[in-house]
Amino acid sequence: MTGKEYARRLVRPGSEIYSRIVEALEKLGGKAMEANLLEELRKRGFDLDIHELRQMLMKLEIRDKVRVLSLDEERRLIELLARRKPSEEG
Repeated sequence: MTGKEYARRLVRPGSEIYSRIVEALEKLGGKAMEANLLEELRKRGFDLDIHELRQMLMKLEIRDKVRVLSLDEERRLIELLARRKPSEEG
């Protein structure tokens, strides 16, 4: 299964990719440029393109987990709004 097929299977909230995005943002200090977040996810084995990442970020933004700020046409800053509680970390 290719990374894109895998990502398409992980489209519902609560799926693994969404928690991995939150974990990557936590590792990056709660804020990251979109390109840095994409690179971090690729290091973790998720072969996503920028459009797939943006769809997932939009869903996380709707659920008040992240905020996406457009700095210009190409660059976006992603901020983590909801950090996991210590009891949820395992």
